[in-house]
Amino acid sequence: MSSILLPIFLLIAIGYGAARLRVVGDDGVKAMSDLSFMLFLPALLFRAMARTDFAAFPMLAPAAYFGTGVALFALAYLVLRRRGASVRTATVFGMSGTYGNLVMLGVPLVRLAYGERGLAVLLSLIALHALFLLTLATLVVEIGERAAGDLSGEGAHARRSRWIATFVDVVRTAVLHPVIVPIIAGFAWAQTGWTLPAPIDATLSLIGGAAPTLCLILLGASLVQFDPRAELGTALRLTLMKSLVQPLAVYAAGRWIFGLDQLTLSVLTVAASLPIGANAYLLAQRYQAGLAPVSAGVTLSTVATGLTIGPLLGFLGR
Repeated sequence: MSSILLPIFLLIAIGYGAARLRVVGDDGVKAMSDLSFMLFLPALLFRAMARTDFAAFPMLAPAAYFGTGVALFALAYLVLRRRGASVRTATVFGMSGTYGNLVMLGVPLVRLAYGERGLAVLLSLIALHALFLLTLATLVVEIGERAAGDLSGEGAHARRSRWIATFVDVVRTAVLHPVIVPIIAGFAWAQTGWTLPAPIDATLSLIGGAAPTLCLILLGASLVQFDPRAELGTALRLTLMKSLVQPLAVYAAGRWIFGLDQLTLSVLTVAASLPIGANAYLLAQRYQAGLAPVSAGVTLSTVATGLTIGPLLGFLGR
């Protein structure tokens, strides 16, 4: 197990150290990020999807994962609203407890632990992750604020126009994303039944092979901007929900409700245990709600994953 986990967290530590010591400046981190998300990661994702046999693919996997996630989000939202939180704060905190870092940490971890078959299951989640959950969060905020009268200062036409513009922007951004486009393209290629030409397959393999390493280093570098001391109590509760409650719920639903096979169940549970994703922080920025605790939660949940992922992989098996 250490042969999988130790390199992963050493690479995260290297990235963190490089950014903290200014070995790589902000411009360098941005350039690495652009290269990873525009070239290396798309090559890996397209090749993985194009080589997947969807005749044997567990189609219930996304339903099990997102069905559980929506239920947890709704529960957290209702509890927080009952305790007096605003629509925006309840939405941001609920989403932080269910929106994971499936790409930068999930892709290399699942690929190492479960191979190409496991990665294909994870990619089916990634393809819907931002589109489904961020659209849901936007709908909840816009509809919830209208119902609560939080935007009563705006005219009906202005509220409707703002809601439509926000919704369209979220959907467009989620679909036309350098992570989503190659997944869709790879899925379309797989439906043709064609095999990738050997030179193209080899080239994609070489380019995509750099993606996991770069993603982990970038994940470490990104943690420098998040202060784990900010509103520590709330951040710990978000971490508990993300790192413990969600994987337990996904495992229980996947095993006893959806009856998933062991590989699919393992990948979904590992995916649910991953730390709070950066998009949850971006959501907090968009709505100016819960920025400090979500920022702290990103770092704390990443540390928590380092402590829990080994026992979890041992329990789930490979």
